[in-house]
Amino acid sequence: MAAASSHTDQSEWAHLTTGKEFSRLLYPNPVCFLSSASPDEDADGRNAGARKGAAARTTPDVSGARRNVMILSWLAPTNNRGRFMFSLHKGRYTASLLAPYEADEGKGTKRWRAGIEFALSVPVKGMEQLVLDVGSVSGKFGSKFPPVQGVGGTSRETDDAAETAQMSNRQRKKMRRERLAREGVRGLVPVHLGSSLPLQADIQTSPSLFAIEGTVAHMKCRTYAVSGTLPASDEPKIQVNEDSNMKSSEGREDDFCNESPPIIDEEHLLVMAEVIDAYVQESYWDGEKLLFRPLSRDVPPFLTFFGSQTFGHVQQEMHR
Repeated sequence: MAAASSHTDQSEWAHLTTGKEFSRLLYPNPVCFLSSASPDEDADGRNAGARKGAAARTTPDVSGARRNVMILSWLAPTNNRGRFMFSLHKGRYTASLLAPYEADEGKGTKRWRAGIEFALSVPVKGMEQLVLDVGSVSGKFGSKFPPVQGVGGTSRETDDAAETAQMSNRQRKKMRRERLAREGVRGLVPVHLGSSLPLQADIQTSPSLFAIEGTVAHMKCRTYAVSGTLPASDEPKIQVNEDSNMKSSEGREDDFCNESPPIIDEEHLLVMAEVIDAYVQESYWDGEKLLFRPLSRDVPPFLTFFGSQTFGHVQQEMHR
């Protein structure tokens, strides 16, 4: 049953507590910011190799944790108790944080690690450009969040009309991506779950899950299974010949540690996750029917995605 959020905030948030309520937030297939956090270095070093390269190029924020956010629209509820699944490209930086791989000591192979927490937050009309900007740059090139005021230098505006007037559309897009990677995405502000209060710079010790300012539903989630092929170049595949002698492959590009074919394809992971806690602004929650929808035309509709940078809006139905 929904309860009021304990956060002190100008906005009123309902705290959802049941699996059925969790699932209702995903039924409309909203666009989501997927936010993840990882310590600069794992306590036991398990995932250092999985993030090698990408992690070294990521700018830690002032809390001492790498925070990243991506856009997710390929998701689907799988039951009525808060479970869902989504597709995640292995090349995304978020994949290195959300689905790293680790040694399976019992089998002498590697496996995708599950049990990692992340957050989803739902944007509304007026946030379309922020969604597009977040989706246009990778966290592997630096933090997507603008530097805290007084930390990390000053921002430079490179989208000057005189400078871009003679550029092609492709050149302008490239320059914009470079600016976003260098300076962060303007207007991208991390907030506490179930609140509109920004995260403070004094959160130093451990990574904190977060939502994005301006969003109207926040879901704390956890992965429980990840399916996808692991490249043999990372760990040679152990094969058994007809004489039951063990031999190792040489790691051809088309060899994979998994014996079964990929569920989606060789480039994507299938991530199974569950919502374990959730908050929604009261003006978007029909507690009687357990529906996630704007309760009036006075609040902006939340976003869904049609493709080709085109958004749909979920809004209050008008009865004639």
